Amino acid sequence: MKKTLIVMLAALVGLFNVLPCYAASSANVSVNAVVPNNTPQLSLIIKELTTEGQEPWTATTVDTMSFGQLTNKGADGSDVGVWFSPKYYCVFIYTTSYGHLYEVRSTSAGLSNGVAPLPAGSFMLVPAYALADEWSKGNPQGAQPTGSALGPKASAVGTDRLVYRSETAASNRIIRAFYSLPCYLAGGAKPYDGYEPIPTSQAGGTYSGTVTITIAAI
Repeated sequence: MKKTLIVMLAALVGLFNVLPCYAASSANVSVNAVVPNNTPQLSLIIKELTTEGQEPWTATTVDTMSFGQLTNKGADGSDVGVWFSPKYYCVFIYTTSYGHLYEVRSTSAGLSNGVAPLPAGSFMLVPAYALADEWSKGNPQGAQPTGSALGPKASAVGTDRLVYRSETAASNRIIRAFYSLPCYLAGGAKPYDGYEPIPTSQAGGTYSGTVTITIAAI
């Protein structure tokens, strides 16, 4: 019996020695993803303001800047000697940089009746920044970044008027751009250097135009 067991074990060992040995195998699976080559982008909210010093977020949201019929009457009812609009507009510009340094610029050919334009200096652009402007409720943007720059108070008529230039880190920001057809300030001071009032001798009619706000990597 013992001899038989030894023979059986020897046979099993021999069987294991002749069984095939399979090696591990593998296969490669291709994987890819495309990151968009995004350039800076912006979105806008336009607010129509009707009183001096009004908080823009309390104003009505509109789609266009419609100054309506101009007036030559000041707050006290006196004749100020020029045409102007008591309405003005704040355009909130939301920037998305995608990591690129960027500039926000404004371009306008001014307002014209098809024959004659309003004085170029009568259409004013004032860039501004407010740290309390919020991305969402309770999420203010904070102070203007060091190294960034706002454009000057100037005529809105021109090509690529600077509104805002980002800092090196190119953080996303909310920029304000105020557009107006102002009159003289109290005491007859000009609202900005280069101001040209709309004279009361200006030909009557409807004057219209376009403002183009752009953002571009720099």
